[in-house]
Amino acid sequence: MGRLVGVKDQEIQVTVPEGAQPGPATIKTKFGETKSDLWFRDNRNIFLSSDPFTGWWNAAFVVTKPAAGDPPAINGNYIRVKKAIGGWQWTEVAGGPPDAVGAISKNIPDSAILKPDKYFLKFEVNTVKPYNNNVLKISAGLASGFNDSQYTWLPPYDTKGQWQTVVIPFEEIATAYEKAGSKMVVSAKGYYTRLLFHGGGDLDCDMSFDNFRVVPKVSE
Repeated sequence: MGRLVGVKDQEIQVTVPEGAQPGPATIKTKFGETKSDLWFRDNRNIFLSSDPFTGWWNAAFVVTKPAAGDPPAINGNYIRVKKAIGGWQWTEVAGGPPDAVGAISKNIPDSAILKPDKYFLKFEVNTVKPYNNNVLKISAGLASGFNDSQYTWLPPYDTKGQWQTVVIPFEEIATAYEKAGSKMVVSAKGYYTRLLFHGGGDLDCDMSFDNFRVVPKVSE
């Protein structure tokens, strides 16, 4: 059982007991108990994690044993992009087609493809330097091809050297693909994945990423 540290209107702070496993948190009060929709250490449906590295692009970005100056690992390997990225420079970070990424590319649930409004795309990011320019394009859930007009995750974003979870409604991504002519369809072979920096403005990039996943908005 976690120890209560603080309570705000929309926030409860607790210490996490040693050995706590992934899953929803159970909150008990004198009025009853409920489970959170948010999972602690959410490890469901991860389709890009670098544990181990698979795909076509940039195995050199994968951190397997953090050294001095590297962000600490969350769980296993992570991606660190530490380089100057010029405006409209094509910089592929990770990903590939299903046959290169492997079985992990199949981890997006069929129900998320069919009903994206019921799901979030989540991932962890750590910005040692602020994400204040350029564009990160994300491919996730496409059965054929990457689509160069895919969903764009735009700056600014700055975690000040700490890991934070980014949460994006999956329907926003599905809608962006549809507008570009790439409707999501269920694929037993898996899905194309890509993280691509490609946009206007120079970026002095030092950003780390981990645990790209598509998870239900409400606990099942």
